[in-house]
Amino acid sequence: MLIPLGKSVGLTTISLSLIKLLHQKNVIFFKPFLEKLYNIGDTSYILKRYYSISCIESIIDNIHIHPMKEKFVQKIVQDAVDLYYLYRNKYDIIFIEGVKSNQYNIHDLNIKFLQHIDAEIIFYDSGINFFLKDNFNYHKIYGIKNNILGVIKNFCNVSINFYNDLLFFRSHADCNDYRSINIPSAFTAYIPWNREIINFSIYKIFKLIKIKQFIKNKYQINLIDSFICYNHFLLHYSNNMHNTVLLIPFYVFLQQYDQLIYIILNTNGIHSIILTNCNQYDIEKIFILMQQIKYSIIFFYTECSFNSVVSTIHSFKIKILHKNARDIDVLLDYIIYHINRRLRSILYANTKKSIYFSPVMFQKYLIDTAKNLQRHILLPEGTEKRIIHAASILSNLNVARFTLLGDKNIIYYTAKQQGINLSNNIDIIDPKNLYKKYVEKFFILRAHKGITWQFAEECVQDNMVFGSLLLRDKSVDGIVCGVNYTTSHVIRTALQLIGMNNICNQKYNLLLSSAFFMLLPKTLLIYSDCAVNINPNAQQLFNIAYNAVNLAILFGIEPKIAMLSYSTGNSGTGHTVDKVREATILLKKIFPHFSIEGPIQYDAAINSNILSIKLPNSSLHDTANIFIFPDLNSGNITYKAVQQSLNISSIGPILQGLMQPVNDLSRGATISDILYTILVTIIQSKI
Repeated sequence: MLIPLGKSVGLTTISLSLIKLLHQKNVIFFKPFLEKLYNIGDTSYILKRYYSISCIESIIDNIHIHPMKEKFVQKIVQDAVDLYYLYRNKYDIIFIEGVKSNQYNIHDLNIKFLQHIDAEIIFYDSGINFFLKDNFNYHKIYGIKNNILGVIKNFCNVSINFYNDLLFFRSHADCNDYRSINIPSAFTAYIPWNREIINFSIYKIFKLIKIKQFIKNKYQINLIDSFICYNHFLLHYSNNMHNTVLLIPFYVFLQQYDQLIYIILNTNGIHSIILTNCNQYDIEKIFILMQQIKYSIIFFYTECSFNSVVSTIHSFKIKILHKNARDIDVLLDYIIYHINRRLRSILYANTKKSIYFSPVMFQKYLIDTAKNLQRHILLPEGTEKRIIHAASILSNLNVARFTLLGDKNIIYYTAKQQGINLSNNIDIIDPKNLYKKYVEKFFILRAHKGITWQFAEECVQDNMVFGSLLLRDKSVDGIVCGVNYTTSHVIRTALQLIGMNNICNQKYNLLLSSAFFMLLPKTLLIYSDCAVNINPNAQQLFNIAYNAVNLAILFGIEPKIAMLSYSTGNSGTGHTVDKVREATILLKKIFPHFSIEGPIQYDAAINSNILSIKLPNSSLHDTANIFIFPDLNSGNITYKAVQQSLNISSIGPILQGLMQPVNDLSRGATISDILYTILVTIIQSKI
């Protein structure tokens, strides 16, 4: 995503250059938010005509300067995110052009959009940004610094080569601004001004600032390269002047006449002088004064004020669309040439990256992945209205096929009362008609425990038991329940009838554990174990971490594991610290290529600044995304404290280590909780 810093101009030219650099890949252009005066047709026209590249047509048009209400901001950001995900899997690259920050709340639009997508960021500065450091730090505060590739500083398509008291452009840009803000970037590209490539119409500028009369008839204004405002340090710039126009108010010219004459006589780079705030009567005075010296110089004048002239010149835009194909190519190639090789290698890199997830991204990922799998999920508590509602929502989205266990009459009545539509993807099975068929299967499975036939008949009448037998037979792909069952009953039944995943059981002595996906505002974390194992030993703690790592891998997340304790590194001793240390050693042997740290305190694991102080040589290098708690007490307290304090969503507990997926719901689960637990269960069925 190309983000302009401040009132950047020439944004379209830079976008076109980068897209041309990438055009060999399957790329599409996307401008999610359109400013009031932005003409998306210009960019789209060039891309389609000269490069056969398509554009995503934004539905979010005409962003105004006036304050935007939060609800409106949320809506347009969500609409933009939806549009992005509609095209995400259809193209190798979506090139996103941010909106300029000279509008009200524009920073918020760029940042809020970025927090929902996984985009690499290039900042763009056109050289008229006086608050570069503030603009950059504003983005940094909102947690998008990790995806920053670098900065492009462009002097090539700045409106006019313009010098004044505040800013002095040079072909060799000063990079001190970038060093001072410590941009964690791969590159900083500088694109110098080139008069041979960038042609601006002096005649049009003169017309805009209302030049009425020329003091000297022989002049060649097409030679003008730049404009400069008069100040007391003008001679300091003299070596950099070439065909420069000096802007000065008429009354200042009179006041500073002697100094100006000295400058004119000692500077070769001044092409002409424009006097502002000047009328025909005033210019006659100047004519008389200039006859007193031998130096011949061109004088122009205008009745416009000095400020309006400066503003007009500074805002003059070079229209790339008015150029022909060859001129456009020359300009874009010139810019590409100055984008260094390191950026090119980054942009062309085809290495497989782990998936970054914001909460919104993760939820969309769950839906899209589940829809592609088309699994069959069993819901034993089929008469519960929340369960019926969740099944209806997902079946209408064609995410999966569902089977509800329960009395058909009760289920249909509940659905009708709640206004729920039961689609053809939802089957209803009344277990009473099938009990006898599964009694024998249950009896055989549990015979080694000395159960009786009568006991088997009683057990099979439990929907959780009956459903587990269906799952064991692979009649369904997963089970979600718990709104009417206790966690202990769900886990016990799953262990007895589904069993542990014994593929690696002998080698790693796996055990059943749980995990939560914590959907924090800016990131996704995995907490484990927060629901099953009360006080695991070192081997069990390793098993919990092993399960959590595999869960992360299953969902496309690159594991960065923190084995939590009350001390960091070698600073503490005791049984709890020792078991964490031992479990960490075991985990590193199995996953030597992953970032694993332990023992480590939570603050160091979640904050890279604290980590650098407490453990400067940590293998994490950054923040962790998997947090393994030393016992159930600390895990359960932390997950609930974070969830309630930050008012965030979480998905879980997700049961890990079973042969086939079974997941437990809390009795207070909302419809949203049920939806996402079902989606996770579907993805777990891939194993």
